[in-house]
Formats: sequence, C-alpha cells, structure tokens
Amino acid sequence: MRLFATSGFDHVTVVEVAAAAGVSEKTVFNYFPAKEDLFFDEVPKREAALLDAISSREPGESILAALRRLQVGECPRLCSPSFATFARIIEESPALRAKELEVMAHFVRVLTHSIQSELQISERDARIAASLLISIHRQVFHAARKQALAGKHGATAIKQLHADLVRAYEILEHGLGGLEAASKVDAATPGLAS
Repeated sequence: MRLFATSGFDHVTVVEVAAAAGVSEKTVFNYFPAKEDLFFDEVPKREAALLDAISSREPGESILAALRRLQVGECPRLCSPSFATFARIIEESPALRAKELEVMAHFVRVLTHSIQSELQISERDARIAASLLISIHRQVFHAARKQALAGKHGATAIKQLHADLVRAYEILEHGLGGLEAASKVDAATPGLAS
C-alpha cells in the first residue's frame, strides 16, 4: 500500500511489491491472482460480512434491514482519515476502477445465491434484489471516496454518509413511487428543492 500511495498503483510492478515484502514474484501470485487483488485484499472479508449479515440476522429482521445495519457499521471506517489515501489510489487508477466493477459484479452473484437460498425465490428475483442492494453498496463507497478526497472525515462525514445510506435504503424500500412523490413535494415547496 505504501508503494501504491507513493508511486501510484499503475506504476508499481508486482516485482517491486515482492521485493518490498521480501518474497518472490511467484509467491505473490500464489496468494493474489492479479496485482489488483493485492489492493482489494479485503474483498473476501467484505463478502463474508455480506453473507453473515443475511444468514445471522435477527429473527424477524429483513435482509434489507440486516444489510443496512452492516453498512451503517462501516461508516466510521469509510470516514477515517486513512481512507483518503485508499480513495486517491483508486481514483488515479483505471485498472482499480475496472477491478471495482468486477468486485461489485461478484458481490451481486454471491448475494443472489444467498438471497435465493434464504427466501426460496426465483433466481431472477434474487438477482434483481441483489443488484439493487449492491448498487447501494457501490454508491455509498463512491460517496465515501468523494468525501475523503474533499478532506471530509470524522463525525460530520459519518453523519452525512449515514444520511445518504438511510436515504438510499428508503428509496429501495419504497420504490420509485416514493421518489416521484418526494420530487413533487420538493418542486411545490419553494426553497426545499436542491
């Protein structure tokens, strides 16, 4: 991470990473299939957290509520000062932004299977639900990066990210009809529309 932060992800080779870690290039590839996987090394942990949020949710708790709770718990991490370096490295690297899309698509596939299994619904319906849920995940990650790059972190940033997250889940829970109704209220009320 130090090498990526100093030189930029796209300018650091796996050979340089291996040398800094005191291992061979082959050893690096034994653990990480691609250089991008070195950067996104927490993906397995994030995937496990998504699945655990669903499988170990409280009796009567919806999948939507369980994933909202998980993401709310992530807000402090995404609003820490150290997240700004992580955000900058991603924004400067087309390869990492492409990998991010790949990771999110993987999360959709994993979540589809979990939702289908938990709710005993069709693969199509589970995939639609998973795609919408991961869309929120992705948008919150982008919002956190934008805040971090603007130098916003700490309590104020957490509050804003939390509000964005709550709003995203409200839209998902109540659908476009609720969004259109809110839009009409904003338009009819001077000073409310932003």
